Amino acid sequence: MRSLGGRARRGYVDLPWGQVHYRHGGDPDAPAVLVLHQSPLSSATYEAVIEPLAERGLRIVAPDTPGFGMSDPTPTTWSIPEYAEAAWAFADAVGLGRVHLLGQHTGAVIAAEAAFQQPERVEGIVLQGLPLYDDAERVQKKTVYAPPYEPAEDGSHVQVIRDRVKGLYPRLDVAETDRQVVEYLQTGPDYATAYRAVFDHVVDTDRLDTFSVLLLHGGDDLVDRMTPQVTAALPHAQLVTIPGGTDFVADEQPEAFADELTRYVLREPAHAGGAR
Repeated sequence: MRSLGGRARRGYVDLPWGQVHYRHGGDPDAPAVLVLHQSPLSSATYEAVIEPLAERGLRIVAPDTPGFGMSDPTPTTWSIPEYAEAAWAFADAVGLGRVHLLGQHTGAVIAAEAAFQQPERVEGIVLQGLPLYDDAERVQKKTVYAPPYEPAEDGSHVQVIRDRVKGLYPRLDVAETDRQVVEYLQTGPDYATAYRAVFDHVVDTDRLDTFSVLLLHGGDDLVDRMTPQVTAALPHAQLVTIPGGTDFVADEQPEAFADELTRYVLREPAHAGGAR
């Protein structure tokens, strides 16, 4: 996804704290997937896969997390439970009933908490990279991770953001890097608000393991390093990694990603070969 536009249908809903922007596709009566992106990016991460998923018989609804993308900011600093409550408020506003939750990184933590809040509405959970930090790593990351940038008249802060994006994701091309730089700028100098919410939150993995869970991510996803901890904590979860995919595997390999997500949502049998 190389811009904040795209071909997917888009809209806004009004909620108590402001407007929420979202992308969507598929038949309104099809099985619904509520997609929660990683921060500080937006639903543009999933633009390329919305149409392939709709063609496979799913309804996809992907909001921009409040404070990110083209959604209005939160009135105060929110916790993960508050982001999860907002996800359900959004789902109500667009008429979603029971859903599969798909969350990536920050969105995965929000998705888990959302499932705990309204388990009767959750058909299943897809976690695209679940960050399970120990206490020491949470403290360390909250202290030094993702420092704010200082806007400068000469525009040098844009290079600071660009260096961060390319440092995290060296395989991004120029257009993809530009889009992420715009997303950082749109969020503002303190783009780490949702990160800090994650660092302050501990996922109840024992409870999470009582849900139907698919672990689906690219083999080169930054959070893939945590796969041993995640699979140990969620022994009943199914694991599918897409070879060669990064954090943006839904954009890089939309057909493969759509195949695996659809197979899980529709509970189709797995085929031999390909992703594992």
